[in-house]
Amino acid sequence: MSSDYDPAALAGTGRHLSKQELRTWTRLLDAGRLLEEILAGHVSHHHGMSHSDYEVLVRLDGAGGEMRMTTLAEQVVSSAQKLTHTANRLEKRGWIERVAVEDDGRGLMATLLPPGRSALEAASGEHAELIKRFLLDLLTADEQRSIADALDRVADHMRLHRRREPCPRCDRAVPEAPEPD
Repeated sequence: MSSDYDPAALAGTGRHLSKQELRTWTRLLDAGRLLEEILAGHVSHHHGMSHSDYEVLVRLDGAGGEMRMTTLAEQVVSSAQKLTHTANRLEKRGWIERVAVEDDGRGLMATLLPPGRSALEAASGEHAELIKRFLLDLLTADEQRSIADALDRVADHMRLHRRREPCPRCDRAVPEAPEPD
């Protein structure tokens, strides 16, 4: 979008954001979607898995090979239903296993199995190289830290709302207007 547009002439979100806010929002959206498209295309074409499959394998690997499904859903920012479909695919391939959590009738633990670890290992080097080429190598170390710190705050804030927990920032009482004399 041109930087000389008139926000008042817009009907969408841009009408309600400053030019810098709109630029920040659209660039974040564009960059995230473009990188996701590159990474998803790579693991699909070269490794026969979806990017959701890959992310579940990465999260399990990073957690020492096992994690509760509810924690996994929160980490991959997925609904329980979508994660169940992904887990079903991975389980059919013999890449993960889900077992009931002892003393919890509803809880399930997902475990990364050796074939899943092998599939992850086969894809991970190229995946990391794509992340470097299309994101990290374009940023200085200071920019990487600043972006990561800012996005940590944003993600933490949204996760509070996703879990429907109290939010100190949003739940502050709005001061009431003084009574007219």
